[in-house]
Amino acid sequence: MDTSTHITMGFGLAGLAYLDPTVSSNPDLANAVLLGTVLGSNAPDFDYIIKLVKGNGMYTEHHRGLSHSVPALILWSIFVSGVVFILQPSVQYFPLFYWTLIAVILHVCFDMMNAYGTQAGRPFTTRWISFNFIPLFDPMIIGAHFIGFSFWFFGFHPGLTFAIIYFVIFIYIFIRYERFRNNRKYIMDQTKMEGIYTLIPRVWIHKWDVVLETESTYYVGTLTHKELHWIHFIEKHDPFCPYILSSLKDKNVKHFLANSKHTYALFVPEPNGYEVRWIDLRFRDKNNYPYMAVVKLDKDRNILFSFTGWMNRSKKVKKDLISTNKGAIQL
Repeated sequence: MDTSTHITMGFGLAGLAYLDPTVSSNPDLANAVLLGTVLGSNAPDFDYIIKLVKGNGMYTEHHRGLSHSVPALILWSIFVSGVVFILQPSVQYFPLFYWTLIAVILHVCFDMMNAYGTQAGRPFTTRWISFNFIPLFDPMIIGAHFIGFSFWFFGFHPGLTFAIIYFVIFIYIFIRYERFRNNRKYIMDQTKMEGIYTLIPRVWIHKWDVVLETESTYYVGTLTHKELHWIHFIEKHDPFCPYILSSLKDKNVKHFLANSKHTYALFVPEPNGYEVRWIDLRFRDKNNYPYMAVVKLDKDRNILFSFTGWMNRSKKVKKDLISTNKGAIQL
């Protein structure tokens, strides 16, 4: 989920904590738990420091990696609750710890529900776990929390209020999961093609992005209600293309490919060499694919420089996709 959702859920969990008599009977502990749940709900994303120290490429590969793993759940909870306890040593530590732990666990669980996923199974597996049925920002989840905050503000019991709010949210999550399962089966029944099917949730529950990867082609489209509309048909790049092979030596491309899926590469001739772009087809903005790794090569295919992340070069990428793919992509 995005940062605003994690912060909002931290405050919501602080309200839910009032169901705990130990918390509700001690204002100092309630304040400490509030700080613990807000920080704990964001702690796994403190791996942003990787971007500051090691750069965007390393961050692209390792964000939601070790920081979202099984051992990290405990370590973040101990760290955050320990810092809060140092600031407020008069409160009971154990309630502070377990409410912080709940916040950290929910952070990772909600991150697993969207398209980006996490490596929550480490150290047992490095596989990216992504269930693909909740968008990065979900107005239903945010809206439910703000309804709860309104009731809290007007004097309703925060524990009971957020018990109801989270019950409603988990029903909503179950409905979204069932919609995801049914939609995936519907698409497979409609297309009757062998391949890898990926659904990417949009903000509204009735609309989903779809990527189908077959042996030779990527199909990218949308499913709205029960209407499947293919937008792009992209022939797979030549894996033996010398320019694409040269780009694979680049560290930013390696970072990008470590946690990307349905990746398409294209190369574009330039006056002094070539530009190679690796694009993740899961993340589409209208007709554009902003999540990519870009490598500049000289005429001898030596790497000049590269970068990776979210690029605001959509129109140029769209134009080059058309010309490079020789009509295979339909826009």
